[in-house]
Amino acid sequence: MTAQVTGSTLTETQRRHNAQAFVKTWRGRGYEKGDTQQFWGNLLRSVMGMPEVQTVTGVRYEEGTSRRGYIDAIIPDAKTLIEQKSIGVNLDHAEMRQGQMVTPFEQAMNYANSLPNSQRPDYIIVCNFEEFRIHNLDEVKPEENYLSFRLEELPEQYHLLDFLINPANTRRHREEKVSMDAGALIGELYRGLREQYIDPDSERSQHSLNVLCVRLVFCLFAEDAGVFSKDSFHYFLANTRPDQVRTRLLELFQVLDTPEDERDPYLSDDLKAFPYVNGGLFNSRTSGPIEIPLFTEELYDLLVNRVSRDTNWAEISPTIFGGVFESTLNPETRASGGMHYTSPENIHKVIDPLFLDDLTAELQNILTEFAGQDVKRKNRLRAFHDKIAGLTFFDPACGSGNFLTETYISLRRLENKALSELTDQTELAFGDITPLKVSLDQFYGIEINDFAVSVASTAMWIAELQANIEAQTIVTQLIEDLPLSDAAHIVQGNALRTDWAEILPPEKCSYIIGNPPFLGYSRLNTDQKEERLAIFGKGGGILDYVACWHRKAAEYMQGTACEAALVSTNSICQGQQVTPLWQPLFEMGISINFAHRSFSWANEATDQAQVTCVIIGFSHKERKEKYLWDYRRATPEERAAGSAREIGMPSAVGHINAYLTDAPDVFIRRRSKPLSDVPEMSKGFQATDNGYLLLSADEYEDIITEEPAAEKWIRPFSMGQEFINGVDRYCLWLVDVTPADFKDLPHVRARVEACREWRSQQTTTGDAYKLKDTPHLLRPTSKFKDRTYIGIPVVSSERRRYIPLGFVTNGMIPGNKLYFIPTDSLFIFGVLMSQFHNAFMRVVTGRLELRYNYGNTTVYNNFVFPDPTDSQREAIESAAQAVLDAREEYPGATLADLYDPDNSWLYPELTRAHEQLDRAVEAAYGVDYSDMEDSARETAIVAHLFKLYAQATTK
Repeated sequence: MTAQVTGSTLTETQRRHNAQAFVKTWRGRGYEKGDTQQFWGNLLRSVMGMPEVQTVTGVRYEEGTSRRGYIDAIIPDAKTLIEQKSIGVNLDHAEMRQGQMVTPFEQAMNYANSLPNSQRPDYIIVCNFEEFRIHNLDEVKPEENYLSFRLEELPEQYHLLDFLINPANTRRHREEKVSMDAGALIGELYRGLREQYIDPDSERSQHSLNVLCVRLVFCLFAEDAGVFSKDSFHYFLANTRPDQVRTRLLELFQVLDTPEDERDPYLSDDLKAFPYVNGGLFNSRTSGPIEIPLFTEELYDLLVNRVSRDTNWAEISPTIFGGVFESTLNPETRASGGMHYTSPENIHKVIDPLFLDDLTAELQNILTEFAGQDVKRKNRLRAFHDKIAGLTFFDPACGSGNFLTETYISLRRLENKALSELTDQTELAFGDITPLKVSLDQFYGIEINDFAVSVASTAMWIAELQANIEAQTIVTQLIEDLPLSDAAHIVQGNALRTDWAEILPPEKCSYIIGNPPFLGYSRLNTDQKEERLAIFGKGGGILDYVACWHRKAAEYMQGTACEAALVSTNSICQGQQVTPLWQPLFEMGISINFAHRSFSWANEATDQAQVTCVIIGFSHKERKEKYLWDYRRATPEERAAGSAREIGMPSAVGHINAYLTDAPDVFIRRRSKPLSDVPEMSKGFQATDNGYLLLSADEYEDIITEEPAAEKWIRPFSMGQEFINGVDRYCLWLVDVTPADFKDLPHVRARVEACREWRSQQTTTGDAYKLKDTPHLLRPTSKFKDRTYIGIPVVSSERRRYIPLGFVTNGMIPGNKLYFIPTDSLFIFGVLMSQFHNAFMRVVTGRLELRYNYGNTTVYNNFVFPDPTDSQREAIESAAQAVLDAREEYPGATLADLYDPDNSWLYPELTRAHEQLDRAVEAAYGVDYSDMEDSARETAIVAHLFKLYAQATTK
């Protein structure tokens, strides 16, 4: 598979092939008025690989300008304006346009200059269906210095248009950089201001600082976005001495909260210039009186120059900035709350399959199905407009409002697209009545941190003001930004102790979205454990904190058409957490409609969260079409081409169970004995010795050098990692030692005495103390037999296709991170080393971060072995021996080396042996998946094993 350019949905091979087809389609034809939209839509979608949603909402055609002309096409994210001419038009020939003779490029420049500064393009493309000219406006003479190619050259030259889709050149990239830089500056200002408070740790000072920073951010955005007069806030501060900033800000905030007709008539001119904001942002009754500390010279310079003058706040992304801004909270506070902030890309993994993809497709269908039927088309567009304006969105752990903000932005883009299609291309097409219907009033949230509530509300207002700027160019009328007339319904509170129905009645809620706190069950404090107990009862003691939101959402949605999609730690769909969470939800009637399986969660905030997540979309109303996303690591070639670290691919599936697999609904419980007729798997010895009974390789050499008689009493010892990596380690094995033996073992005896002393000092109710009278022995396990066994590491890398198992024949003692099966059976070894066992393991085992955390009671004991014929058993045994023989062909290679997926090409004999073993095991199960791709094959294997498990447990 060839790599994809970042931003494209197609591989290079697909793009080149589609470019050839595009040339054939458009050779010798093209009319400016009738073909422009189809030409560019087809080019962007089929050749460039622009996602469908972006071609619908991210490209605008026949855009009106203040010069009474129309821009043929504009792509705001790529800051590109397109001037399209009919085939045969000379691109160097001047024509009369708006009263002057201009070339197509000059005409486009006039349009560009008529746009607001924030919307002016970086690129102009002039095209006549036969030739493309790309003008970079950063060039000294862009009218002369341009790139050009002909339609026939498109299959070789399409990469010249990559800037239209590559995020490195899009508005998102610019917004991200500006937002990250702005967030860092606000963080620096936040910390500097905090030092100026008399009692910075007091609740009042902390609240005042939070409100102050939020208000400053709004003013900074407002002056750059044209909501205030250009640079008015900067000049207001620049004309103030540092020691007066505190007083002047207090005066300004009061003015911003006072309607013009109620203000002091003797206000100074610089204060009179500011409009009334409303919305409660500057209202002392809403936020309470706030303290503003004195500004030092350094803080003054930071705010006036670096924060205000040198940063273009009009370009910030409220989605990104909200998370970065909130990251100024104390890191310990964030960690204790399990807060993790979210990139727009990850937000779209939630909202796109939940509702945005369907809405985008619905709009596109209206535009294509009713083309040429103006009355029906407008009626359908108006109905669609009313539909999106009637949706409501609820984030019950909204943090800085990232999910709500990005959803609002996405809805406004759909609205703008619908409005642009409804416009009759005459000025004031909508009269004096504002056509905007999507509002902040559709958005609801609960957040426990008061600062985050303020950030979220402000981010939503900024998103609204930005969307209004774009909408004004579509509806060709002035949209009054101030005073703020509506606001999102974001309340401060503990979502797990709040009745969600009091915030938004469930029958009025369309979608629940968000990423609740990522706290593992072992990290919960007393209050959080009480909350979990109240929601799940005693059966929820092994559940992560995030599970509480799934349960509350399921209960909240009962009897409604509401749907939810939440980001979660992947542990709630693995191992022992699955049954106590999902079985009650399924019994309530919950269905999983789509899911992103395990992937790494990245975000825009500083100190990025290192977590592995899943996204689960669920509701009481089951969808007919279901999708699962699987992720793989990008290859070095794909990364070099600009790919993300992980690439997700969706698959249509018939059903999604609690393990996020297309398989029957089964719930794997801990089982004390194997389902199949096989020997038990047990955990190895836990030393409980404070290091006195275990020896490193160096310690082993020292002891046998000084005390040769000790060698008889020392055995190889291994935890899982030593087993995989071939690291030598040892233990004292004094099972049959006598008092007489100790006379010749002073060094060994000294270690035993030290162990006895340590165990005697431990808590009397603990295991170590109970072992004080046998200080020469490891913690006993009655299952261990001193014979050949199969060793299975407890923890191993998720990157491996197979967990590296092996026979142990040298008397090595297994530690508690190494399971053992007392057997020399090649059949058992072969089945466990097969893809069947490993596929089952990947679904039902627990995880330590991403790594496999194998469980004998959850995986091995629930795994259904095949019931082979004699010939099938022999085939498995023969293939298993071939795997062992192949390992021997690479002396010096550890199991870690042999099973490193990046180096599998170094061990071709082992790869072939495993392929043969997988075929032999597959045959024993009576199935044939040989013609399937790896991911589909694994899914089919798990589905088959779940069916066998269901049969075995219902006998």
